[in-house]
Amino acid sequence: MNDCESVRQILQEIGYSLTDNGREFRTRPLYRDSDNDNVLRIWKNSGQWVDFKENISGSLEDLVKLTLKLKNIEEAKEWISSKGINVNETEIVKHKVTVSQPAFFDKSLLLKLRKDDSYWNNRGISAATLFPFQGGVASSGKMFNRYVFPIFDSEDHLIGFSGRDVSSLTLEGRPKWKHLGDKKEWVFPAKINYKDLKSKKEIILVESIGDMLALMENGIKNILVTFGLNLPNKLLYFLIGMNPDKVIIAFNNDGSENGAGNMAASSALNKLSNYFDKNQILVKLPSTAKDFGEMHLKDPKSILNWYNSIHE
Repeated sequence: MNDCESVRQILQEIGYSLTDNGREFRTRPLYRDSDNDNVLRIWKNSGQWVDFKENISGSLEDLVKLTLKLKNIEEAKEWISSKGINVNETEIVKHKVTVSQPAFFDKSLLLKLRKDDSYWNNRGISAATLFPFQGGVASSGKMFNRYVFPIFDSEDHLIGFSGRDVSSLTLEGRPKWKHLGDKKEWVFPAKINYKDLKSKKEIILVESIGDMLALMENGIKNILVTFGLNLPNKLLYFLIGMNPDKVIIAFNNDGSENGAGNMAASSALNKLSNYFDKNQILVKLPSTAKDFGEMHLKDPKSILNWYNSIHE
């Protein structure tokens, strides 16, 4: 019996119903309540696994122990041996599973942000919409003359900053947005809108904070920001854990299939299709302008028309 078949037999013996997905199996965790058949991934050649919702991982023996509520790993090994299944750790290729830990910033840095919402107010974003984000303008440092949004993780650690240039003079080579921290680890703004994401069972993916603010100003709050054209794995794992009825890809509309936002939307669709049914994914780009910020400035009603068209 090869390694893959040994792993499959062990998992089926402890009650897992498996979906074969190339190099790994996917299933729902039996050690906790869940209705998500994709949230637990187990690699075929090693039995290594990761639970995207709980952010935990381990060996095949760990999974047996956890699922059967055994006392220790030795009991798990004995259970496997009692089933006559040959799993030799020296023969199985170990698949390293890592759960990254981003660096934390000192929250005292937030006290240095000057409360000045004028840039966003001039773009039609109200103080009420901005208030929950605890942002402000940096008067010094790497984020000088930027409106800075702090980024928090699920445990309220400060793990980064995203800053929009608000200087009156545009300096050559100065990027519109600047990020501090590892943006691949960001699931923003889940700290603020988690209840909306959960209750709506529908998640909209946008490229930037500006797009998010324009939607929120129009009462649409079930949004996550990708901070660019790629769909980071951390954000993907969060989506899998949330198990929404619909994921809406709403990147910038660059006016052609070869435009950066359009191509990125297609790439995100392909990536999400590995984890969700196709009827759960919708590409719905901004309709009357390149992005939602422009749509909001030109005609706020166009955003609501865009959103309503999703449900027609």
